Amino acid sequence: METKVPKISVVIPIHNMANGAFFLWRAVNSIMNQSFKDYEIVIVREGEMAPNTNAGIKKATGEIVKILYLDDYLAHPDSLKDIVGAFSTETQWVVTGCLHQRTDGEVESPHYPTWNDELHTGKNSIGSPSVLSFRNKGHLLFDETLTWLLDCDLYKRYYDQYGPPTILNDLNVVIGTGDHQSTYLISNERKTQEHEYLIKKHS
Repeated sequence: METKVPKISVVIPIHNMANGAFFLWRAVNSIMNQSFKDYEIVIVREGEMAPNTNAGIKKATGEIVKILYLDDYLAHPDSLKDIVGAFSTETQWVVTGCLHQRTDGEVESPHYPTWNDELHTGKNSIGSPSVLSFRNKGHLLFDETLTWLLDCDLYKRYYDQYGPPTILNDLNVVIGTGDHQSTYLISNERKTQEHEYLIKKHS
């Protein structure tokens, strides 16, 4: 019997994080409450952020792969439906708008993605990898030497290979913010090293 390929795979890379069990429940619950049901959930825990996310991408079987970080979740019941609907036959990658939720529970700061030619320098006008979806064919992987600027690097390489993303101006994902985020845990020295590495890599 032929196995049906899911339309979209939602990849959730998990790692040690304060309140991790709550965040995982919240993310999975937001997927299970979607109006679009042709999905699979791929949960992985295989090393640091970039290798872990890449492991999930490699395990995904859906036609489209959507990244959802552990502390983030889908913003409304039509999030997956709207993402799938944004993919035409020519579309290779889609980015969406997002909201931000502080640890005190307040949802704020809507962000709509835009492209800028200095993205590879760390000027991230697109947003977290949780706003990203792409075709599960000819996809690119995260640079496993990066932690802080892994998204900027991947967006730049997607742009170089496929052109600008399709932008879905929908507040589609909620990004969890707080001192559990990598931004707060990575040293300034590491951030500087990654910034210099990207400038050299994409010069």
